[in-house]
Amino acid sequence: MANVRRNSTGNTNAPEPLPQRWGLILTASALAGWVAFLAGGPLAAFGIALVVVGTLHTILA
Repeated sequence: MANVRRNSTGNTNAPEPLPQRWGLILTASALAGWVAFLAGGPLAAFGIALVVVGTLHTILA
């Protein structure tokens, strides 16, 4: 067991917490997708959500 990977808390079974950056990206994309869904339907919502994720991921990286 010399190569056991541990997370930041030292526990091998606990998942890593979601970084705040990704929390912001997912929240913004969900909100934008919801607005686009109301305005243009499911295809528009999916497209806008992808654009928001890509854009924020690039800006916040």
